Amino acid sequence: MTLRTLAVLGLVALPLAACATVPEAAPPPVTAVTPEATPAERLRDLFARSDAAFLDRNPSTSFSRGDYSRADRITNRAAPDYYAVERHAAEVALAELATIDRAALGPVDQIAYDVFAYDKRRWLAGTEAEVAKFRHALVIDHRSGEHITYPRLASAGGQMPFATVADYENALKRHAAFARVLDDSIARLREGMAAGVVHPRVSTEIMIAQLDTQLKMRVEEMPYWTPVAAFPDAIGAADRARLTLAFRRAIETDIRPALQRLRTFLAEEYLPRSRDSVGLGGAPGGDAYYRYRVAEMTTLPLTPDEIHATGLAEVDRIEQALAAARAEAGDRKPVVYKDKASLTQAWYALQKRVDPLLPRLFATIPKTPLEIRPYEEYREAFNLAASYNSGDVNTGKPGIFYFSGYNLENREVSPTVSLYMHEGSPGHHFQNMTAAENRDLPDFLRFGGFTAYGEGWGLYAESLGYELGLYDDPVERIGALAGGELLRAVRLVVDTGLHAKGWSRQQAIDYMVAHGQPRDLATSETDRYIVMPGQALAYKVGELRIKAMRARAEAALGPRFDVRRFHSQVLETADLPLAVLEAKIDAWIAAGGP
Repeated sequence: MTLRTLAVLGLVALPLAACATVPEAAPPPVTAVTPEATPAERLRDLFARSDAAFLDRNPSTSFSRGDYSRADRITNRAAPDYYAVERHAAEVALAELATIDRAALGPVDQIAYDVFAYDKRRWLAGTEAEVAKFRHALVIDHRSGEHITYPRLASAGGQMPFATVADYENALKRHAAFARVLDDSIARLREGMAAGVVHPRVSTEIMIAQLDTQLKMRVEEMPYWTPVAAFPDAIGAADRARLTLAFRRAIETDIRPALQRLRTFLAEEYLPRSRDSVGLGGAPGGDAYYRYRVAEMTTLPLTPDEIHATGLAEVDRIEQALAAARAEAGDRKPVVYKDKASLTQAWYALQKRVDPLLPRLFATIPKTPLEIRPYEEYREAFNLAASYNSGDVNTGKPGIFYFSGYNLENREVSPTVSLYMHEGSPGHHFQNMTAAENRDLPDFLRFGGFTAYGEGWGLYAESLGYELGLYDDPVERIGALAGGELLRAVRLVVDTGLHAKGWSRQQAIDYMVAHGQPRDLATSETDRYIVMPGQALAYKVGELRIKAMRARAEAALGPRFDVRRFHSQVLETADLPLAVLEAKIDAWIAAGGP
C-alpha cells in the first residue's frame, strides 16, 4: 500500500451538524482563459483552478508533490465544516465541467474529463447522509489517524524539508496545528458516540497502544525532535539554540499534551463505548455504508456476494498451484533473517536482481530512483511487511520501499520477489512515478489515485515475475503464491465476510490461518480490514480486471500485441477508475495497438 493511496482513499465525511446547511466555499480564482478559449483550454483552466483551490484547503496534499508553499499549515479533516466545504466545491466544479463540450476534446483530455467528473461525484457520494455519519464519526483509527501519520511528516529525512530557518519555523507552526487536529478529532469522535457510531473495541485498544508508544518516549526520542538532532550546516549557532528551545517547548506544551488528551479520552470515555462487533453490519446503517465502500474501493458496481464468490474461487485455484509448488520444492525453505542489518542487505540484493530485467517488459523506466529502508522504530510495530512512499519529481527525493524489521528474533522473515515487485518496481514505484514524471497530464491526474487501479497494478506487477523467470525457483514461487496472491484472494472472502456476512474477528482470523497465513499476520490484517472496510477488495479486483484487459488485447491483436506498449497504455495516464481504463484499452485495441 502506498502513502499516496492513503491520501486519496476517499476518506470523506460530512459532519452531522453540517448536513442541513452548506457553508460558502471561497470563490474560485479568476479564470485566465478568454471567452474565445477552446474547450481544451477551458478544461485545463478548470483543472488548474480547482486543483489549486483544493491544495489551499488541503495543504498536506501539496507536500507529497514537492510543493512546500503551504508548509506552515496541515490539512485538518477533523474540522467541523471540512467535508461540507469539500462537497460544495465538488458541486461547483461539476457545474462548470458540464458547460464544456467533451466531444470537442482530444483523447487524453476526454480521459481527464471523465476522471475529474468521477472524482467530484465520489465526493458527493461520500457525503450522502447515510455515508456521512460514518465518515464524520470515525475520523481517525489505528490505520490512518493523524497521531500516526503526522510523526512521519514531522521527522527529519522524511517528506518535509529541513534546510533553512524558515523550514524549521514552518514545522513549529505545523506542530501547533497538529495539536488542534487531535483536539478536533476528539470532538468528532464524541459526536459519533452521541450518534451511536463508534469504532470496534479492538481498534480503540490499538490506538491507545500506539499513543503509549509515543508518550513513553523522552523528548529527545520522539520523531518530532529529529530535525533538531540533525541541523544542517547552513543554520548558525544562534538560530540552533533558539530553535532547539522552541522545538522542546512545542513538544512539551503542544504535542505531548495533545497526545495525552487523546489517549485519556480514548481510554476513559471512548473505550467503554466502543462496540464489541467488528463488521459494519453490527452498526446502524452499516450495510449501506459498506455498499458505498465497495463501490469506492473497486470503482465498479459489484456486490459483496459477487466478490465473496470470486474470492472463494480464487482461493481454491491458488491453493492448487501452491500445492504443486510445495511438492516441487520439497524440504527447501527460504533464508530467514534475524537482524535488521542482514535483512536490509538481502533486500538490496533482491533489488539488484530484479531491476535489470524490467526493460524487457517496460518501454519507460521512471527516472526517480527507488531506495530501500526499514521502518522507523516508532511505527514499525504497527505497520505492514512493506509499503511504498512516492518520490518527489520537483526535489529529486527518491521513492522509498519501506520494510518491517520488527521483532525479527521471534519471526521468520525473508525478502520476497513478489513483495518487492508490488511495493517497489515495477509496482507502486512505476505506477506513481510514471504519472508524476508525465508533466503533460493535469496535476490532479498526475498526483491523484484510485485504490483499485493502484493496488490492482501492484498485484498484477507481482505476476510479471513469471514472465521474467523470477519464480522458476519453486521457493520463490511459493512466496509469490502464499504471501502475495493467496493473501489477496483471502482478503476478498474475509472483508466481505466481516462486513456483509456477520463474521466475528476470530472467525476471520481462523479463516486466514486455515488458508496459509501466519496467525500474527492474520490478526493484524483482520484488524486492518475492520477499520478500512472495502480497501482489501481493491487488490484482487483490480488485478483481475487488468489481466482481463491484457487477455483481450492479446487475443485481438495477436502477433501485433506488444506487452511494453500495453504497459505504457496502462501507466501513462496515471491512476484511473477501472471502467475508464477499460474504455481506454478497448480504444487502443480498436486502433491496432500502436
